[in-house]
Amino acid sequence: MKHFLSFLSILLLLFGLTLKAKAVDFQQAITDKKPSIVLIYADWADDIDAVLGQFRGLEAEYGSRYNFVELNIASPEAKIFNKTYHIYPNLPYVLLFKNKAKTTRAVARDCILNGECIKEKLDIFVK
Repeated sequence: MKHFLSFLSILLLLFGLTLKAKAVDFQQAITDKKPSIVLIYADWADDIDAVLGQFRGLEAEYGSRYNFVELNIASPEAKIFNKTYHIYPNLPYVLLFKNKAKTTRAVARDCILNGECIKEKLDIFVK
C-alpha cells in the first residue's frame, strides 16, 4: 500500500508539473503568433469559480488554437498590465489579443459563463 501511495504521489506531482508547464504568461502570450485570450479576475469576484471552470474548459478545447492566460488582479504582473490596458472594476472579464494588439475591450462574465456565447466570440475572433 505504501508503494502504491508513493507511486500515486509521484504521478500527481508529475501531472501537476505538466499542467503548470503548459501555462503561458501574459507577455509571452501576446508576443506569440497564436491569438491570446486573457482572463482578468479577482478571487472575490462574483461567480469566480464558475468563470474559472468555464475558462479552463475552453482552454482544454481550444488550447491548440489560442494562448490562454489567467491574470489575477492581485498579482504583480497585473500592475504592469493595468498601466497599458486599464483593468475595469467589474471583474471578471476576458480580453482578446491578436497580432500583438488588443482587439476587443472586454467579453463580460455573462458571456464567459454561456458556453455558446464565448465560443461564438472565439470563432469570430480568429476570422
